[in-house]
This record gives sequence, structure tokens and C-alpha cells, in this order.
Amino acid sequence: MSSNILDLLPIMLTGLGGLLVLLIGVWPGVKSSQPAYITTIILLGLAILYVLRTDSSNPSEFENLIRLGTVTTKYFWALFCLGGIFTVTLANSNKSLSGEIDEIFYSLILFAVTGALVLSSSVDLLASFIGMELSVISILALIAWQPKRFGAIEAAIKFAITATIGAAIFLLGIALIYSGTGTTYIPQIVNQLQANVHSIPFLVYIGIGLIIAGIAFDIAIVPFHTWLPDVFQGASDPVVAFIGSVGKIAMLIFLLNFAIMVQGVWFYYKGLIWTLGILSILIGSIMALKQNNLRRILAYSSVSHFGYVFLVIATISPNSQDQVFNDLVIESAMYYGLAYSIMNIVCFGVLNFLNKESSSGKLAEYRGLGRKYPILGFAFALSILSLAGFPPTAGFIAKYNLFMALIAQQNFLSNSSMIFPLIIAVIGAAISIFYYLRVLITFFNKPEKSNSADLNISSQNQTITFNSSFGSVFTMIIGSLSIVFVGLAANPIILAFLNR
Repeated sequence: MSSNILDLLPIMLTGLGGLLVLLIGVWPGVKSSQPAYITTIILLGLAILYVLRTDSSNPSEFENLIRLGTVTTKYFWALFCLGGIFTVTLANSNKSLSGEIDEIFYSLILFAVTGALVLSSSVDLLASFIGMELSVISILALIAWQPKRFGAIEAAIKFAITATIGAAIFLLGIALIYSGTGTTYIPQIVNQLQANVHSIPFLVYIGIGLIIAGIAFDIAIVPFHTWLPDVFQGASDPVVAFIGSVGKIAMLIFLLNFAIMVQGVWFYYKGLIWTLGILSILIGSIMALKQNNLRRILAYSSVSHFGYVFLVIATISPNSQDQVFNDLVIESAMYYGLAYSIMNIVCFGVLNFLNKESSSGKLAEYRGLGRKYPILGFAFALSILSLAGFPPTAGFIAKYNLFMALIAQQNFLSNSSMIFPLIIAVIGAAISIFYYLRVLITFFNKPEKSNSADLNISSQNQTITFNSSFGSVFTMIIGSLSIVFVGLAANPIILAFLNR
């Protein structure tokens, strides 16, 4: 069904809004970045309101490029816009970014959100490539935003090289699929293979494999993960929060949609995707244990988190009679992406507030800060415990759903090759408890050198500090409530994803 042009309003608000914010910044008489900041918040807020009021019972496609009006589009588009709001509010209250944020920064956030909206709803490979590159190029500029920041340029260069290789592989995959089928419209790829005598299956199978590899680069799956720790360490906290909560999740949603649309040939890649997932869980967890930098710990833990999702995505069945199982796989992966997005942004919201205490991210520098800032400590502990999978948080429900999806496979108990990934997932989850608890113990330990005045700050001083860091406090309050709410309200959320 064709789509009304108004269904594209969120994309127009963010895409054209980025140009509007640039124009506001250079408008005669405008001497501060506040008008651009307020305009960005308004544009993203309007996009959220429009998305949430759309009817998800009658999905449509716009020129066979993007699918609109689905439950997935509705909730994840709102999530991406909300992630953009959190990012700009965090950046506006970040002390190290004070005086360096202008209309260009805000427009880059809007362009990156636009790319995420397009990518996550694409049903055409070229549209997905455009969305991916719009988001990636904007994020690249945001990583290098503070060139004098330690590690920023190195992180940007590594991200640029990795993103370029990933884009080249992705584009080569598109070329091979088009050569083999004559279409870039994803739902027609398998049909063309089966119905068109002129199709070249060999090229298509290689092309789909390259598409998966290109996605793995951007999600940071082993062995394409090496850029992530340097980016987490070198970029500012708001930018890292955006990467984890918007950039990577948009790519994950596209991967899920892509897998379902080519499910007829997906079983050919089960071994490949399982291997990537297993390596990501093991290497991500082991490397996180060895780190002494909190940001690098969180980066390697992110690698392992998406490894769990890959284990489940690999099990998508090509049989139409297994649709109930496929729905279970997709809903569990989507819920995991939602939960991770919230946990990530709360965690870096806290680190954004504590930037004045530790700009390098060394774990030892956070010693005792949970005692010094008890409200921050509570939010940080909640996000870390959720990342570790402790009940009743969203992280626990997310991991539980993924494990249940693995167990729900046909002939699970009689096939050792199906049991092995679950064993690896359990081992990875157990290892993660150690490095997450290490972070919490350090955060709430007594400082080696302290005085009672530092540890027992008055409520008046804490209020003043909070008032000067509104973005961090706003993010922590909304995010912390969401961690608990998404965990407790898991059933209705999952049922909503069923109607995607």
C-alpha cells in the first residue's frame, strides 16, 4: 500500500530541521547557541508526538523504500528521537563541552537521528545504505568534536577507517544482490531467487553474507569490534550515549527486519552468525575483565551484549510454519535492544555528570563517588545491575527472553549444536557479573584519601550541582524509571512487538 507524504513528517522534522538549526545559528543577531538548542528539542519532541499518535494497525510503504506505520516504527522512532533529546540535554550540561557546543553540533544530532529513522524502517537496500551513511558520517563528526580531547582524533580516525570498510562491504553486497536478482527491494530478493530463471543464486548468497558483515562492523561484533573501545574512551559522554542508544540500535532493528524478509535463505548463515555471536560473548567478556578504564569496560560489555542478540537472530527459521518461533526471536531481540538503549543512556548520563571528577574514565578515579553522590550512585547502580541482568530490571527480563528463545528451538535438547550457544551465553552472563560488580564495588568503596566534608556534602550543595547539570539529572530520572518500568511492563511491550 502506498503511503501518504505526511507519514514522513518525523523524517522531515529531523532532516529539514537540521538545516533549520544551522540557519538559526548564523541568523543575524543570534549570539548564543540556546535558540538552536531549544529548536532541536522542539523538533525532536514534535517528531515523537507525531509518531506516537500514528495508527499502527495500517502499515504502508513509501515508494518501496521505507515501511511506515508499524509498531516497530512507532516505538523505535520515538526511542531514537528521545535519544536525540537526551543527547543534546547531556551535551548542554557537560562541563567539558561548555562553550564548544553550537548549532553545528545540534544539527549533526538531528541528521544522525534522521539516518537512524530511515535505516530502521528500510525495505530497500539502497535506502538502508543512505540511512546508515547519514547516521555514520554525523556520528564521525561528533566523535571528533573536541579535537583537543585525549584520544578523540585517534577514535575518530579508527571509526572512519572501520566505517569506510564496513560501508564498502555493505555496498558490494548490494551490488552482488542486484546482479543476482535485478532488485534491491528486500522482500523480493528470495522470490526472485525462486521464480526468476535468470537469477544467480551464488552472487546473492555472497551478497547477503557481505550485508551481514557490513552490519557487524557498525554494531561492533567480533572480529569487527576493535574501534568501539577507543571510541567509548575518546568521545564525549553524550556522544557515546547516542552511539549506544541510537546508532547501534537502529542497525540492530534493520538487521532484524532484513533477516525476516530473507528468512527463506537465512539458515545458510546460521553457523556464521552463531560464530560471530559466540566470539563476541567470549572475547567481549574476557576483555572487559582485563580493563582498568570504565569506558573500555562498558565498550567490551557492549560487544558481548550484542553477541547474545546474534545467537538468537541466527535461529530464525525459513519455514512458514515456524512463524510463532520467529516472532519469539524477533520480539526478544527487539526488547533486548530497547532495554540496552535505556541502560546505556542512564549509565553515560551518570558519567556525564561525573565528568568533572574523572575525564579519563579510569576506574580508580570513580572510587567512592557513589557515597559522595548517593542519588547518582542509585541511578548508576540500577543501570549496572540491569546490564548484569539482575531482577526485576529490564536487563534481567531481556536476557531471560533471549535464553528462552534459544531453548524454544525445535529438537533443542536432542541437538548438541543447539545447546552449545546457550552454554556460551550462560558462561558470558556469569563472567559479566564479575566485572559489573567490580565497577559497583569501586564506585561505592571508601576513597583512599578523603575527608568528611567531601563525603557528606550538604543537600544545598547537591541541589546547586544538580541544577547546573539539568541534562544529566533529567536523563537519569527518566532513564532510571524506564529501567524499572520496562522490566515490570515487559509483557505488554513484548505483545506490542508481536504486532510489528
